[in-house]
Amino acid sequence: MRRVAAVLFLVGIGASYLLLFAPTDPIQNIVHQLHGERWYRIEQNGEHIGFMHNTVNKQTLTTRINYRAPDAPAVTIHQQLHFGSEAPFALRRAAYSQRIGEQYSAVSVKPNGKNQAANTYEATIMRNSSVNRTEFSGQLKLPDMYAVELWLQTEPEPGSTLSAPYPDFEKLQVSYREHRLLDKGSFGYELTGVNADSTTQTRLDRAFLPTKLTMAGRYDVTLSDKENAMPATKTNQLWRPTTQKFSLDTALTDRHKIEQLELTVFGDSALADTLTIRVGGLSEASVDAAPGNYMGENIDYPVSHPKIRRLVSRFARVQDDLTAAQELVTFTHSQFSYAEHQYAGTVLTALELRRGECTDFADLYTTLARSMGLPARTIYGLAYDGSGSPGFRFHAWNEVYADDRWHSVDPTWNQTITDATHIPLTDEQYADLLRNRTPNPLAFKVHATLYQTAASQ
Repeated sequence: MRRVAAVLFLVGIGASYLLLFAPTDPIQNIVHQLHGERWYRIEQNGEHIGFMHNTVNKQTLTTRINYRAPDAPAVTIHQQLHFGSEAPFALRRAAYSQRIGEQYSAVSVKPNGKNQAANTYEATIMRNSSVNRTEFSGQLKLPDMYAVELWLQTEPEPGSTLSAPYPDFEKLQVSYREHRLLDKGSFGYELTGVNADSTTQTRLDRAFLPTKLTMAGRYDVTLSDKENAMPATKTNQLWRPTTQKFSLDTALTDRHKIEQLELTVFGDSALADTLTIRVGGLSEASVDAAPGNYMGENIDYPVSHPKIRRLVSRFARVQDDLTAAQELVTFTHSQFSYAEHQYAGTVLTALELRRGECTDFADLYTTLARSMGLPARTIYGLAYDGSGSPGFRFHAWNEVYADDRWHSVDPTWNQTITDATHIPLTDEQYADLLRNRTPNPLAFKVHATLYQTAASQ
């Protein structure tokens, strides 16, 4: 029980850190605050066990935590809160997922459609394969997330306390956390819990940026950069089920010849009521995606590994970036065989096993493209599956930057331009669909199909 308790306590630390991570001056304009990302290094007794990545993008706050303590199962947490762009900046939707070892749970929250005035949200909960819907009690607004900063701006005296709200996904409610100011000075502020037995201590600098959190001298979460925050080895694999199919009312014939596909969406989901998909369609994030952010190496993409360098040396690279990006699709497709429901887990493992799923193909393409100097990223979404009853399944493909714009390619299906049955998803949409089950499952109906003319083929 002590081991489990320690793991769950650190999960709570992740939630509290999102509360404390906020822009520095919410009084002037809380909507247009500091944008960007922060990386934190997680250590246990001096041993590097994981990382935390926090991002503020306008009214969207995102936290990702991934760690594995020596005496506990691996933990992966992802949380995203999206608030309205106008006063009162109410919470519009939230997604939270957590995996501890083999146990998976997730919560998707959205406003109560039946009673907008109710002091509740609608919540969909998934625990492994069990799904149910209930209420999330309380209301949350963007200024609530900056309660600590607002309080510290008043320069309270040491010993002063504050009760600040936060989204408690474990209890399915807006809860309150008690803070006590221990000390303040040129270094910043030291905070702890109000309870006399509290062992958690947080330090913020004078700009109210959290720089370190310590729990009982055992766990330390420290502001870092990406390179030093990432462990040398992968702490845990993301859960990416591929077996679920979302039904389509009719089969698609000659899908590779479809120029444009219009779908009507049924069921509870974060998707729009209608979707229009085109050949080579890009993800929503591609609009603001800076190519320079998709060149680096991380634990998923071993860009500089000798095995990758040797593989790239075998690829006959041409000077034209777009041609190279397209030819790399076929080259990646030829590296191993597709094996459904046999996710290799890492690029290097897939190359060793000579087989993998769509995620393995996509991650290999991302790795090879970046190793060649081409910005690339792995995209997750839905794609058409005509086997058995027609429908859409989870799938992974790529976007690569060449000739001053992003291009959508699919190395699993050997498509240098993705067909019009690829539906890219945002992180929030993807998390929402992972939890989409009966009694009101997601389904699609074909509204219209536009086929390529002979001249355009």
